[in-house]
Amino acid sequence: MQRLLGPILLLAASTLSFNLSAEIYTWTDKNGKVHFSDKPISNENVTIITPTENNNIANPVTINSQWQQDYNKTKQAKAERAQKEAKLARKNIGYCNQMKSELALISQGGRFYVMSPEGERSFQNEEQLKSNKKKLSKAIKKTCR
Repeated sequence: MQRLLGPILLLAASTLSFNLSAEIYTWTDKNGKVHFSDKPISNENVTIITPTENNNIANPVTINSQWQQDYNKTKQAKAERAQKEAKLARKNIGYCNQMKSELALISQGGRFYVMSPEGERSFQNEEQLKSNKKKLSKAIKKTCR
């Protein structure tokens, strides 16, 4: 079936192209009615109408046309914006995962400490842990969806 599709399409395209160059014949009958046909009538006064070329067709778009340049700029800006949004989303996912793991560690009773400039550890007490848990929960609700 697919082998026949090519020749069939070629035959159809060639048949249609021959009809596009056909002449149009017009004549007026005894009653004053005007007729149009693609075949001449031998016993009537026939006029041949040749179709004129249509110059209203828009110019083809070239690489240097203003429309094409604007389209390319818009397309490039959209691609850059999508890249920035994807990068921000990846960064946001990493940030959210970090906050969620910290919240899980606090909820399981883990101990957090802060390093001083001298390198000494100072562990957080229960109030600080509750405060951090509350802050992390709010931040997760706000940024992680």
